Amino acid sequence: MNKESIRFYETVRDYFNIYMKKQRCMSEHTIMAYRQTINQYLSYLTTEKKIKFENISFSDWNAANINDFLVYISEQKKVSTATRNQRLFALRGFLKYARIAQPETGALSLNAALISKAHGTQEPVGFLTEEEMTCLLAQPNTNTKVGIRDMCFMITMYDTAARDSEMLSLRLNSLSLDGKSPTIRLEGKGNKIRYTPLMLKTAEHLKRYLQIYHPTPQNPEDFLFYTVIHEKKHQMSDDNVARFIKKYVQQAKIINPLMPEKVTPHQFRHSRAMHLYRNGMPLQLLSEFMGHATLQSTLIYAYADTEMKRKAIEKSHGKDTCSNSSIVPDWQTDEDMIRKLYGLK
Repeated sequence: MNKESIRFYETVRDYFNIYMKKQRCMSEHTIMAYRQTINQYLSYLTTEKKIKFENISFSDWNAANINDFLVYISEQKKVSTATRNQRLFALRGFLKYARIAQPETGALSLNAALISKAHGTQEPVGFLTEEEMTCLLAQPNTNTKVGIRDMCFMITMYDTAARDSEMLSLRLNSLSLDGKSPTIRLEGKGNKIRYTPLMLKTAEHLKRYLQIYHPTPQNPEDFLFYTVIHEKKHQMSDDNVARFIKKYVQQAKIINPLMPEKVTPHQFRHSRAMHLYRNGMPLQLLSEFMGHATLQSTLIYAYADTEMKRKAIEKSHGKDTCSNSSIVPDWQTDEDMIRKLYGLK
């Protein structure tokens, strides 16, 4: 390794270990995502640009190479537009830090900031209707211990619109079930904490769950939902959640053939948001409830609702124009939507 490559890799190390972890207190999921992106870019430089890994330096982080990388993952790796943009933002994030740690890299950061994100056709979010969700939540056999756990997990995830990772991170001290206004503490992206109200029925389900799975005084830091392996409690895994949701979807589909073939944990979150929006919750309040960093993130539910109405109108008129992407509205030129988004209506 030469002096320039050593300087580069030391900056990468400090970015992950000091800046992201200690100064910004970013979550492990965020750090992992950024690390994967930078690793993918470095691998691209070695395999496609024929630069030895040990010789990579800041000079290889020029706009031309980054643009080529984005084209490569889009055309060769067939990643989605959203994934392509996430990779760009991650590379920009590192260069923004490098501009502070190594001021002479400022031009690289500024040039990367000029690279435009890709614009693709926005697809409506996937969600279940209220009837489908009710059918799905009724599938666990509550005469069994596991069935009670699965039902309680799914009901809580739906009621709070929690992410799968937020549910799995819940601990006993995350719950406040006493009183007239039970709440739950969720730790979201970037370790951001939000307190979400619970429906009284959900609180009752959680109390029953605690009596069965945490019957005696426990360490308040114990995981709320767990599995037992070799007589020891472990945090429940993503795979376990996906497995029991898949089973209950298959059962629900027998009762309701219109049930989607596949339902992901994240669709519980989307479903709750759509149901709240369609029942009159303002976008600003919904954004706070969901823990979104920006109001724009919440707009996907307004867009999905608009799409549903548009398709219903087309169907009633016997027309099918869904394939015409030019009719997709751009919210940034929609005065009414802008007013709603920023609380002017």
